[in-house]
Amino acid sequence: MFHFTPLPQLNLGFWQISTHGLLIAGGFLIALIFAAREAKRRGLDPEIIEGAAAIGAISGLIGARIVYIIFWGGGMSVWEMFRIWEGGLSSHGGYIFGIGAALIYFKIKKVDILAYLDAAAPYLLLGWAIGRVGCFLNWDSYGKISQSFFTVTVWGERRYPTQLFESFGYLVGFIVCRVVSRLTKIDSAKGGLAAFGLGLFAATRFAVDFFRDDPYPYFLFSQILTLAIVIASILFILKQSGKK
Repeated sequence: MFHFTPLPQLNLGFWQISTHGLLIAGGFLIALIFAAREAKRRGLDPEIIEGAAAIGAISGLIGARIVYIIFWGGGMSVWEMFRIWEGGLSSHGGYIFGIGAALIYFKIKKVDILAYLDAAAPYLLLGWAIGRVGCFLNWDSYGKISQSFFTVTVWGERRYPTQLFESFGYLVGFIVCRVVSRLTKIDSAKGGLAAFGLGLFAATRFAVDFFRDDPYPYFLFSQILTLAIVIASILFILKQSGKK
C-alpha cells in the first residue's frame, strides 16, 4: 500500500489533456507500428492494417461513448453526451465497435481476415497495457475500497489499483502470445493466435472486474461479455485445431 496523487490535466484553455488520453493514444500508436511491422513480416500489406486501425479508432471512440452513456448517461443533456473531451468512455464499447469496424474494413478490402487478425491481435494487448497505466495516473477506472496490502491511498481512501492489475494482465498476455506463437504451431490454425489473444484479454478483464468499483449493471454486463468471449475463443481454437 502506498500514497498516490493523480497527475493533473494539462489545461490548454479550449482543451484538457490527461495522462489517460495521452497513454491510450500512445498505446494505440505503438500497437499499430508493431502490428504493421508484423503484417509485413508475414507477407501481408501493412497499409491494410493502418487503414483498419484508423477506421477502428474512430468507431471505437464512438462505441466507447455510446456504451458509457447507456450505463452512466442518465440525466445527461444531448450536448453533454457529445462533450467527449470531458471523459466518459467504456473500454468494452471501444473494442466491440472498433474490432467490428475493422472486420468490415477487411471484408470490403477482400483480404484474408484471419491472417490479418493473427498479425495484429497480440499487439492490441500491448496497447491496452500502456493505456491502462494512463488510467492509473489519471485515477480513472479505479477499484473498490479495501484494507488489503494491494491498495493505494488516493484522497484519503485505500482502493485497489485495478488499472495496474489490468495493465499487468494485458502485458503478461502479450508476452504469452509471443511465446506461444514462437514455440507452438498455433499460427498454422488461421485465427488461432488472434482468438488466443482475445481470450486472454477477456479473461484478464473478467478477473479484474471483481475488484473494480463499478455499478452492478455494468459489472454484470462486463462479466457476461468477457466470459462469452473466453468461451468463444476456446471453441474457435478447438475448431481450427481440428482442421489440422
